[in-house]
Amino acid sequence: MTVRSLAALALVALPLMQPAAAQTSNSGGLTLAQVQSRYYNMNAVHIKKCDYNGDGLYSRGEMNCVSGIYRAMYLDR
Repeated sequence: MTVRSLAALALVALPLMQPAAAQTSNSGGLTLAQVQSRYYNMNAVHIKKCDYNGDGLYSRGEMNCVSGIYRAMYLDR
């Protein structure tokens, strides 16, 4: 591999390697797509029930709701 191809690969891979907390939208919450990537088996309807303020972003508190529903409906079966 050349230096140029390694640099190009790094530009693509670095955003994917960030911790999930750093992959938030500009206003400080996770988008529905980001939440679905964490809980890929979870139905979007269940995730959307936790968006209390209806802004389409999921704060830490709303993610606690998503996690609780996931545990109750998808893991504890």
